Amino acid sequence: MKQIYLSLLTILIISCNSSRNSSINDLIENKNLEELKKRKKEYVDAMNTMQVELNEINNGIAFLDENEKLTLVSNFEIKASEFNSYIESQASLKTRKNIVILPEFQGTLEKIFVSEGQKVQKGKLLAEINDSGLKEQLEQLIIQANFAKESFERTERLWKKNIGSEMQYLKSKADFESTNKMVEQMKDRLSKTKIYAPFDGEIDEIISNPGTNLIPGVSQVLRLVNLDKIYAESSVSEKYISSIEEGTEAIVQIPLLNKEITSSVYQTGNFINPSNRTFRIEVPLDNFDNKIKQNLDAKIKINIYRKADAVVIPLRIVREDASGKNFVYVMNKDVKDGVFTTKKTFISLGNKNSNEIEVLDGLQIGEMLVLEGANIVEDGQRVKLINKDE
Repeated sequence: MKQIYLSLLTILIISCNSSRNSSINDLIENKNLEELKKRKKEYVDAMNTMQVELNEINNGIAFLDENEKLTLVSNFEIKASEFNSYIESQASLKTRKNIVILPEFQGTLEKIFVSEGQKVQKGKLLAEINDSGLKEQLEQLIIQANFAKESFERTERLWKKNIGSEMQYLKSKADFESTNKMVEQMKDRLSKTKIYAPFDGEIDEIISNPGTNLIPGVSQVLRLVNLDKIYAESSVSEKYISSIEEGTEAIVQIPLLNKEITSSVYQTGNFINPSNRTFRIEVPLDNFDNKIKQNLDAKIKINIYRKADAVVIPLRIVREDASGKNFVYVMNKDVKDGVFTTKKTFISLGNKNSNEIEVLDGLQIGEMLVLEGANIVEDGQRVKLINKDE
């Protein structure tokens, strides 16, 4: 309605001054800039005067007209609140205790003492490789070692009594030490025929079956995993390097498990990847129910900004004009109860999250903003609050 009045006003001014059009054309032809500026000021002053009077007329009509139809809107009251801004990044779920066990002894896999899914403790015997007669060899070496020990002890007693030669004593001692060393070496070789759990965990997969010929450091026997201390790993843009440190709040989302775990950054990498300009972060996760598995898809939300008393408004009510300036509509009380007049208010914006944005300048605590209807109202429009009881 206001725009219609302004259009009529413009037509009225032009029509009232139609007799002066020819003189304006003359001024243009004569390049009389000063007179043109004077005429422009006259028109602007006249329009401003009439606009003030028109606003008074509109207010009077609005106050007296019980059937006036107003745009219905909802409002948002500005309050000081804590504001947090997050960035999101894809993550991989990992554990440092996930190994494929390789044999240290060449031979035939003889026995497997565990099954897939079985929980084991550190030191548990998992599998055994055929020793190819090493036990018998060890027994013979032990006999030789015992004989060498007795011989050395006897020679040593005689030597202390100055009986026998030094050569006999040294040879007896060398034989004793040599056979003992051979026994220890054989025990070490024989110990490698048994495969033990290096840490507490769960048998994730049995890869080789009994009868398989194993090659040291090559053949895969089984996989042992411990998911008690799992962590999320992600690569983050270098522009956030000053905002993220050890202890920074991080929220890990695992969609398939419908889980959201609040934790904090445990470690940040010291290396910037030159190919994508990112650095690595780790976020530890509690996995009490053992449902979080390695390599599940996950996202990390990292808190890069926090302010205790911020002016925060819904992101969806912020609009932008043709010049790129951001604005919202403030609601000022009208002459009629329950009616408000909108005011286009330009604002400076700060950080944002998915739903909200921080306002650095332009708004005050306690002001009311147009919420629902922010995209259809205009500056100076009279609006009415939606009755929530309707």
